[in-house]
Amino acid sequence: MPDPSDNARRLLQLLDRLRPQLLGPAFRRLSELQLSPSHLRLLRILQAAGPLAMKDLADQLALTPPSVTALTRRLVATGLVARRRHAADSRVVLLELTPAGRALHAQLTAEQLSQMGRLLAYLSPAEQGQFLDLLERAVQAGEQADGEHLAGSCG
Repeated sequence: MPDPSDNARRLLQLLDRLRPQLLGPAFRRLSELQLSPSHLRLLRILQAAGPLAMKDLADQLALTPPSVTALTRRLVATGLVARRRHAADSRVVLLELTPAGRALHAQLTAEQLSQMGRLLAYLSPAEQGQFLDLLERAVQAGEQADGEHLAGSCG
């Protein structure tokens, strides 16, 4: 039976080898715009949720509000995200995608989905399902463990 640390090392090496394939042209475009993968995550959240208050966005990104402010600064400066006051509470600043932000999000998502499709094409449909089920199980277990760790450190 392999040593768990050998499996962890193998996973790390595989993820390092996979990164260029995952990043692909979408992330080269991000780099050209001087944006990071964190900026793309923010765009994805705003695309899915619509306008969000900074605090809600910080919660979804698992970042502090000052970190989200710094992250959004570049997106606002490039015209991809707009800030506006909440209609019912002018103290609350909402962030939302601009038409340019929605267009960039759509382009980057299409590029990434194409890249993921090419990667998965090397596996049979049954293997794809098994791979994704196992990956999802590992991710959920990690999220649960992180949640329990955070709950334990707050109590």
